[in-house]
Amino acid sequence: MSPPPGLTATCWGTRGSIPAPGPDTVRYGGNTPCLEVQAEGRRYIFDAGTGIRALSRALQPEEPVEAELFLTHFHWDHVQGFPFCGQLYHADSRIRVHGPPQDGAGVASVLAGIMAPAYFPVPLDALAAGVEFVDVDTAPWTDGAVEVDALRVWHPGFTCGYRLRTGGASMAYVPDNELREAGDAQYRRMVEWAAGVDLLVHDAMWRDDEYARYRGWGHGSVGDAVRLAEDAGARRLLLFHYAPERSDDELDDIVDDVRRGLAERGSALRVDPGCEGVAVHLCRGDA
Repeated sequence: MSPPPGLTATCWGTRGSIPAPGPDTVRYGGNTPCLEVQAEGRRYIFDAGTGIRALSRALQPEEPVEAELFLTHFHWDHVQGFPFCGQLYHADSRIRVHGPPQDGAGVASVLAGIMAPAYFPVPLDALAAGVEFVDVDTAPWTDGAVEVDALRVWHPGFTCGYRLRTGGASMAYVPDNELREAGDAQYRRMVEWAAGVDLLVHDAMWRDDEYARYRGWGHGSVGDAVRLAEDAGARRLLLFHYAPERSDDELDDIVDDVRRGLAERGSALRVDPGCEGVAVHLCRGDA
């Protein structure tokens, strides 16, 4: 009997705020956010940080691609790789870009702004690919057996998290989200929205003991991510959007501490650190 259908999520960038290359970040990676999900024979890309360049190279830039690209928001770390996605310059590529409008400006307008001559030598209208732009709202978007819906999260500007569901598995991607500032009602909405997902990819920028210094900046702590995952009944949590100064050794210690705490209270939640180039395959009903 063939295995049940599922999804594969691959991290191409896990760092927050600014790329952080160097000897202290080689294991978990220094590129900014990009997550690729393959489901039902289709490709879904979440955010276009510098990690999308690594994805582009893995896909062979000279080859066309069909993909859906979902942008959570337009802060530099989530879009700075967009102009460097090689498939955008291939006439046979077809890429649909989804994102939340910002103060009345739609996705196409915002991206045209970041590719204006003052910031980038190639304008948006020079892209050779067939690119379509979709302004995100809260209504579910469907692509065959795949459904993607958005939820506004607590981060400056209009910022979304995305949940993708297929017949075989589900995942939620929330790289920027300050849960403690959201309030009880918003937290309950988050729990309901992410209920039962097989994989939750969530903002874990700060350690719990350093969060207070950065409260109000739009990012949460590792403990906040664990709490949400457990309250939502997620099967697996992938820590994401690390502070640029966070070293690989620090992340090892953080994950060890989290796993120790989960084991002590008998939690079934599995926690892993998001790591560049590492894929997670999920099927409904996996052990």
